[in-house]
Amino acid sequence: MSQQGLEAHGMRVQNRMIRFFLSAVALIAVAATVGCGKSATTPDEQVPSEFAGAPEWVLQGCSAYWGDDGGARICGVGNAKFTGNMSITRTKATSRARTEISRTLETKVKNMVKDFQEQVTDGESEMTAEQFSSTTVSLSKATLNGTQLQQTWISPSNELYVLVALDVAAFENSVREMDEMSDRLRTFIESRAKKSFQELDEEMEDY
Repeated sequence: MSQQGLEAHGMRVQNRMIRFFLSAVALIAVAATVGCGKSATTPDEQVPSEFAGAPEWVLQGCSAYWGDDGGARICGVGNAKFTGNMSITRTKATSRARTEISRTLETKVKNMVKDFQEQVTDGESEMTAEQFSSTTVSLSKATLNGTQLQQTWISPSNELYVLVALDVAAFENSVREMDEMSDRLRTFIESRAKKSFQELDEEMEDY
C-alpha cells in the first residue's frame, strides 16, 4: 500500500475511534440524566404523597370531622384497597369502621351496666357474669344497625377510607327495643348515654 493509502487508512481509523468515543460519552450522559430523574423515593417521601389532599378525619381521627359541635356520637374510620369493585371495597372498609365502633361501644355499655349495679342496692341490679356479658354484647350488636356512612375518600394509591358514625339517638332506640333488659336498667342507660357519648367524643379530640 502506498504512503498516501496508509495515511488515508489511518485517518479513517482515527475518525471511527473519535465517533465511538463521542457516542460513549453521549450514552453515559443520557444514563446519568435518566438515573437522576428516577431517584429512589424514601419512605418519608412516600407517606406525605399517599395522604396528599386527605381530609382531617383521615389524618387526625373521625371526631375531627365534626369539630366542637357538641354532638353525642361514636365514630370510626375504616379502610380497604380498591380492587375494581367499589361496592365490595366500600363494604369491607365500612365493616372495619363498624368493628372499631363496636369495640368502643361495648366498653361504654359495660361501664354503664357496672355503674348501675354499683348504685342500685335493692337486689334488682344483681346480674350473673353470663347475664352481664349477654346484655352488653346484645345491645352492642343491635345498636350497630344504626350506624351511618358519613364520608369517603380515596388515596392516590387507591385505598378507600370511610367515616362511619353512630349517634346517641340510634343507641337510645336500641336500648328501648331490648325486651330482655329491665325497665330500671333501660332508664338508667338512657339517662347516661348522652353524657357517655359526649365524653368519648371529647377524649378522641384530645387524643
